[in-house]
Amino acid sequence: MESSDRSLDKTDPYQTDMNIDIESLSVTGHLVFAGRDGQVKVQTGGDVAQHTNQTVTVGGVETTPQELEMMLQCIRSVEQTIQKQQQLQPESREAAMHDLQTVEAQLTTTKRPNPRILIRAAKSLLRFSPALTAAALTLFDQPLVGAILASAGEVAINFHEAIARHRPGKKI
Repeated sequence: MESSDRSLDKTDPYQTDMNIDIESLSVTGHLVFAGRDGQVKVQTGGDVAQHTNQTVTVGGVETTPQELEMMLQCIRSVEQTIQKQQQLQPESREAAMHDLQTVEAQLTTTKRPNPRILIRAAKSLLRFSPALTAAALTLFDQPLVGAILASAGEVAINFHEAIARHRPGKKI
């Protein structure tokens, strides 16, 4: 049996055909398959190395799960700061929590956030106490939050620039 005949024979028990659907492949070796990014490097001699990275989309920005986790930890830190504030009245604490939940919802949506809702809640969050302001400024200083604000448009970018001018330890 010739090799061309063998390839047409579907009863071969040692058939090694494999079908992989590749969404896209660039000339640099970057490929997308099954919703994951991959990098394939082929060197002389036939050695193949494959690296895959899982990505997630939050706030209309593609990022890594690690960056998302860092942002969520920062949000939890702001939440803990709200809970620890002894001088806040119960209604102020509730309002601050609501503002933080609104900020979180806007930052963690898969789509671009609504800049007006996000900025209104963020500005409100900054008004309760100096400790809460410092915690919120730390949140808004996260690179992922900056990227999300940049994707939200000019209003959000202006807000982020204003926040950057008032970082703790930075002279005004």
